[in-house]
Amino acid sequence: MDNRTKKILWYAGAVVFLLALAYAFTPQVLSGKIVNQSDISGYVGMSHEATSWDGAHPDDHTAWTNSMFGGMPTTMLTGNDKGDWTKSLYKLFILGKRPASYLFISLLGAFLLMLAFGMHPLIAIGGAIAVTFCSYNMQIIQVGHNTKMQAIAFAPWVLAATVFTYKSAMGQYKGMKRPLPWTIFGAVMFALMLSMQIKANHIQISYYLAIIIFSYAIVLGVWALAKHKDLIGKFFLASALLLVLGSVGIATNANRLLPTYKYSKETMRGGSELSSGQEAKTKGLDLEYATSWSYGWEELPNLMIPNYNGGSSSGELPMNSQTVQLLRKAGQQNLRFVAKHLPLYWGPQPFTAGPMYMGAITVFLFILGLMLYKGKEKWWLLIPTVIAVFLALGSHFMPFTKFWYYHMPFYSKFRTVSMALVILQLTLPILGFLTLDRIVKGDYDKKEFTKKGLIALAITAGFCLICALIPSIAGTFSGAADAGQPDVLVKALANDRVKLLRHDALLSGVLIIASFALLWWSYSSEEGSSSRRLIAGAAICCLVLINMFSVGKRYLNNDHFTTPKDFSSQFDKRPVDEFILLDEGLSYRVVDMTTNIFNDAHPSYHHKNIGGYSPVKLQRYQDLIDRYISKELNSISKSLQGKKTLGEAEDSLPYAPVLSMLNDKYIIVNEETPALINKYAMGNCWQVDSCLKTSTPDEEIAALSKVNLHTTAVLGPDFSTVEIPSSKDSISIALTSYAPNELKYKVSAKSPKAVVFSEIYYPGGWKAWIEGGDKVDLFRTDWTLRGAVLPQGDYTLVMRFEPDSYKKGTGISKASSIALTILLLLSIGGILLPSKKKE
Repeated sequence: MDNRTKKILWYAGAVVFLLALAYAFTPQVLSGKIVNQSDISGYVGMSHEATSWDGAHPDDHTAWTNSMFGGMPTTMLTGNDKGDWTKSLYKLFILGKRPASYLFISLLGAFLLMLAFGMHPLIAIGGAIAVTFCSYNMQIIQVGHNTKMQAIAFAPWVLAATVFTYKSAMGQYKGMKRPLPWTIFGAVMFALMLSMQIKANHIQISYYLAIIIFSYAIVLGVWALAKHKDLIGKFFLASALLLVLGSVGIATNANRLLPTYKYSKETMRGGSELSSGQEAKTKGLDLEYATSWSYGWEELPNLMIPNYNGGSSSGELPMNSQTVQLLRKAGQQNLRFVAKHLPLYWGPQPFTAGPMYMGAITVFLFILGLMLYKGKEKWWLLIPTVIAVFLALGSHFMPFTKFWYYHMPFYSKFRTVSMALVILQLTLPILGFLTLDRIVKGDYDKKEFTKKGLIALAITAGFCLICALIPSIAGTFSGAADAGQPDVLVKALANDRVKLLRHDALLSGVLIIASFALLWWSYSSEEGSSSRRLIAGAAICCLVLINMFSVGKRYLNNDHFTTPKDFSSQFDKRPVDEFILLDEGLSYRVVDMTTNIFNDAHPSYHHKNIGGYSPVKLQRYQDLIDRYISKELNSISKSLQGKKTLGEAEDSLPYAPVLSMLNDKYIIVNEETPALINKYAMGNCWQVDSCLKTSTPDEEIAALSKVNLHTTAVLGPDFSTVEIPSSKDSISIALTSYAPNELKYKVSAKSPKAVVFSEIYYPGGWKAWIEGGDKVDLFRTDWTLRGAVLPQGDYTLVMRFEPDSYKKGTGISKASSIALTILLLLSIGGILLPSKKKE
């Protein structure tokens, strides 16, 4: 067997090993179980109307749903897959049992990334493990942030292609005789992998990846300009290829990106038109809202010590812990269940699924690399690391946050700033394992390693041991979750949190000391030291695997898996749902007061919901919630106090003008009894005979409480030219056909009349016309509803959602997909063809 065959078999074995690791972490999927993900529950609820319609009408997919917040585009739910020919490749990548397939994508991509830097394959496997099994990945899988996990999993592939392209172009791979074809191939792979990464549909993660890539390119360019001017031309060639071909890769996703861009302007990410909102200054999210989840300075040590701040807001304590024993004495029922869901986190964030634990050994190797590693890689990895930490601090480092928020493109659209620490999931392992690889290859002598290794050991293991001996340096061990709890319980929780910190600090310290000891041992003998160093490196990789596996299991374990049948049971019809669904009306809305109305999409599974859950709801609807809907719901809740029968409850319902104009017909107050009927609901549409024209958005929304919405339309300054006919003739209009993307009304009018529809206005796609006749212009009225002036006559009015952005995006995606496919084939041919001629 020749060396080439051995190498192929070795790498094939490595791939099989990584695949086995992915499934070993989530063996439950092999028996058919799935992760019981709360966010996926929400997705199933909010998307049910759209996905059901699409399944029954494959040639007429809807881009709109009425299942939540009165109605909204499906841009961020089901999206638009038309035109993107690379989508089939994406589905091939994620083929398999999820989430094991996500872990495998990340492992394989990170392995290739480490190889792109020239690491020994064994060290590359260790680096891939360090990248993939960071605790944050397990947390987002557990809660159901699947698109985020997919975007994270594809990030190493994109970075690997970037590194490969530059290194090939600049002649940094030994034995590469024809760098140009490989450079082109690398750039095409960059475009393809970037297409896959963006296809995951989590722009915030793509943004963080861009920070890493730009840092790499800038430092590489400065390095070439300062030290290797002969490489400047090759640097710009590679940069131009990456920029041009990367644009093609991005463009394959135009079918989603273009509608998303159009839609974002109308959402909370686009800012409010009201003068009272700070977001109006930036056309982005409210700064306070965007920084609600900011990492505290005091939390940063949990990059190395997972329970430095208690871990999760809903974590597990052993049965012999002080808190559990106290609850046992108090007669707590379901004690084992309660013991798994205790408020262990006591840091500054509102709540959290767990820490951003990067691995004690990885942090040690990174610190060691900062002192030991010589070369440009240290600097380009340090820059995004520092940026990520400062961004994650959010409200705790406001000058830096405000600079990015107000001046950097698109940054004001993002929330949960602590997410920036995902950058460290790449930068820390890359530098750490690059350093380990150089040690294994003998690039540093014993004296240099010993001097700087002891410093890194003192900084990392020393801090861990101090925390184990003097845990009070971490703070008071009490947090916001303890408010209102009995003092004895607060004290017990604090004592248990101390134990958690001590345990993890000691464990991290031991792992770091063991890693240092292995490296020290590898230098202890001159004879055969090369093999010793490789053994030490492999042993450290095994320690990384054991540590990351065990910590990751805290946040994704057997307790988080369920059967598909049990998962689906949460959407079973309740008695109140059965009652409402007896109504044969084509369209009406429901508010469910038994849930967290604006943070729960379960009711959207069966009903057209006033509430729901979405971080990208229409901003005007959010304004309506803040100004009116919440107050009206509070008024309804107060009116129901003390009512003993449904009749009494319905009679006591106050007039809620905004809920009524949204055609909220049913109010759920009990899951087991019939819903209350809102007698004031205004139906699918109604005629108006007058209008109130306003000069500012503030006047427009305020006017809803000043006019009779049954007879008067409130018009904003952007619709000041609309004229409302004042004829006394009545109009007959009724909804005769309903689909999420198309409504039909039977109209009979003796003269032109203005009609308001209880449907959400959206400027980018709703069109109306008389069936077989002329177009009808729609206008916005009553802050967020649709209105139209209908001509006289007997006819059918058709209202359909056909956003132009879908059509344009589909065309761009198709052209880009074809171009990328051709480029891929040509680049492969450029590599293979010369070798055939030689043979």
